[in-house]
Amino acid sequence: MSSPAPSTDFRSRHGGLWPDRADAEARLEEKLARGDVDDVQAARLRDWMRDGFVVIPGAVPEAHLAAVDAAIAATWAGAHPRAHVEYWRDGVQHIEPVQPEHEALMAKLLDLHAYDEDVRRAIFSDAALGFLRALFERPPLAFQTLTFQRGTEQPIHQDTAYVIVDAPMELVGSWLALEDVAEGSGELEYYVGSHRLPEVDWGSGTKGMPAGHPDHERWLAWLHEASAERGLERRRFRPKRGDLLLWHADLAHGGSPVTVPASTRRSLVTHYCPVDRAPGYFAHCAHSERLPHASGASYCYPCRWAPEPPHERGPGDD
Repeated sequence: MSSPAPSTDFRSRHGGLWPDRADAEARLEEKLARGDVDDVQAARLRDWMRDGFVVIPGAVPEAHLAAVDAAIAATWAGAHPRAHVEYWRDGVQHIEPVQPEHEALMAKLLDLHAYDEDVRRAIFSDAALGFLRALFERPPLAFQTLTFQRGTEQPIHQDTAYVIVDAPMELVGSWLALEDVAEGSGELEYYVGSHRLPEVDWGSGTKGMPAGHPDHERWLAWLHEASAERGLERRRFRPKRGDLLLWHADLAHGGSPVTVPASTRRSLVTHYCPVDRAPGYFAHCAHSERLPHASGASYCYPCRWAPEPPHERGPGDD
């Protein structure tokens, strides 16, 4: 595990989006002067460049949130027989068609945007798309959604190690609160500004961590050590229903401990990239191709029409 030298234009040798460039502030001023972004977007972009994330309060209207709630309930009840769920048991990951009994587990629903227009409407809200278009400078592609009932307690990590895109730094995650999030529920947490930590080279020629890499646990510990050395604030996200957090590909984030038993932390996570980029699963499994949405964005999803065999524990999701 080592840190490669950054390029002259970007912190990462893998490039990035324009806010990752050394001249990002000057570029933002030019965009503001041309009217490409307004004052609100400019303030959010400055937050993004400094902190590695942005929070948009009330990003999704209540009517859309209620429709998402109904879609989730219908999925648990069997409305989408092709929908799948992921959960862990005795250190083994299981991906199976949704059954009602899965709801009681610490499980997540996979890719509900593939089946439900109300979910697509929520992930392509005006607030989300406005910011993503400003970042990407072209339409976004939503390629994965994860629906959570409870906190995951996943260790702090960077998505680029696990979530594969052919341009790894052109990746954005979002976390939509489906309820007011209370203390002790396993809140999302992150190190403010950790997207600027030194870049790790896994020896794979990409940002992705090879499965079973011997330095995995050491890397997870290093994220805390490197953040502490730089005095980065470790913050927990306690949003109101409808609030949206979007984060940089390399923001160190995870799930805090659940200290209130049986508490929920209902949320919808989405991973986006620009529409001309390709998610990693395009290379190794059946998928939908890019599908246009009425919002002007696009979406895609892997096809899991049969149960997948369990395999030994590896990196998780948010």
